Amino acid sequence: MRMALAVSMTFLCLAAWALIAQAPAGISSGTFKHHFITADIPQVKPLTWGYGTSVLADFDKDGDLDYAISTREKMYWFEQRGPDDWQRHEVGDLALGQLGATGLDVDRDGWIDIVEGGYWYRNPHNPTSQPFDRYRYDSGIRSEIHDIVAADLNGDARPEIIVMGDEEGMFWYEIPANPRTDANWPRTTVTTTVLQKQESIHGGITPRGVADLDNDGDADLVLPDRWYENRSAGTEWVKHPLPFGKRGMYGLSSRSWVVDLDKDGDNDIVATDSDQTDSRAAWLENNGQNPPVFTAHFLPKGAPGIRGSFHSLAVADLDGDADLDIVTVEQEDPDILPSGASPRWYVWENLGGKPLRFAERVVLDVKLGGHDIQIGDIDGDGDVDIASKVWSRWSGNANGGKFHADWLENLTANPSRAKRKTDLAAAPATAIRDPRATMSGMAVDAGAACPLHFTPS
Repeated sequence: MRMALAVSMTFLCLAAWALIAQAPAGISSGTFKHHFITADIPQVKPLTWGYGTSVLADFDKDGDLDYAISTREKMYWFEQRGPDDWQRHEVGDLALGQLGATGLDVDRDGWIDIVEGGYWYRNPHNPTSQPFDRYRYDSGIRSEIHDIVAADLNGDARPEIIVMGDEEGMFWYEIPANPRTDANWPRTTVTTTVLQKQESIHGGITPRGVADLDNDGDADLVLPDRWYENRSAGTEWVKHPLPFGKRGMYGLSSRSWVVDLDKDGDNDIVATDSDQTDSRAAWLENNGQNPPVFTAHFLPKGAPGIRGSFHSLAVADLDGDADLDIVTVEQEDPDILPSGASPRWYVWENLGGKPLRFAERVVLDVKLGGHDIQIGDIDGDGDVDIASKVWSRWSGNANGGKFHADWLENLTANPSRAKRKTDLAAAPATAIRDPRATMSGMAVDAGAACPLHFTPS
């Protein structure tokens, strides 16, 4: 009988190993496929300014996502016609070189418009055949606005425009009922301390550093080394410290994303350093108090060389396993390139657990960097893809030293594959557990639960 039981256990063991062999190996360089959106956009003037204002949105209402970017002189949008077929169209002229932008329906006509520093561009409803209409909403903006986010700050259930510029300050605008005119929108200051030399904050609220951090029902704001508590419907702001943020060539600069990463009912903060070398990435755990105190958990750092600048951040479920992963990419800018490596695209795969565990994955390493990534289902297959462009051109890039905009196609979209991973993670611990073997963060104990030998008696 003991022999029969051992033989049965052996077959169970083999079945378990077969199941493990079918399980996905986690996020890797094979998870994404690179495509160019464009391999060049000429700058009319000498390259003293980079490429900015990236927005991923459906501008022509054909059911798929398009992509907008700008040079120093003009803004363009690229109509998606296929994975490697993107048609360039003109949005309009820029009055000032700008980096930050956001897409939203400003005039509530059902079409996505584009907002940048001081101006907004109204979608003409036939954007493939004519440029957007440009309107000025702040005649006082005289320099670059680095960050722009749309969110409801005053509780009116409509988005406001929050902007940050290191020569302007941080403030928000209420969009008027009729924005189709050149007129200054109502503007409320959050802080001007970012302009002071000892503060010198270059950026921080982009891409999603605006959300409720203290569970009082309104949206707060995140900058490097601090967050601002929203009081009195966005008219009063109280500064609190954060354990993240370091200075680079332009002062304090980061990218931030507010989300309940550990699923405990309060919002945490994910952040990356930007505009500096040796950039770090971390998630800041909210302790749920009022006001909350945050604990920094720095993400793994294992890729060779000294990192460059992480001027990008997105948080999404990239592998279909129902938890949130973190993605960034190093810039190509010659002054802040990585050392000992070329620019790479990273994903920190969420392995779950308590405390949360993450694994660093380099998903693209082909001498192509990026800047201010955007995420969305670009190919309409049900998973999250990634789009980006560069700020400055690196002469050593794989595109012959020319400008490029790119998208990474996520190849994960396979419901049965995602289900196998979820089922395996939920299997009884006695069936799959082994400190000697790991698959996608799940351990398998072949020696305890699946003996491959037996002794008859």
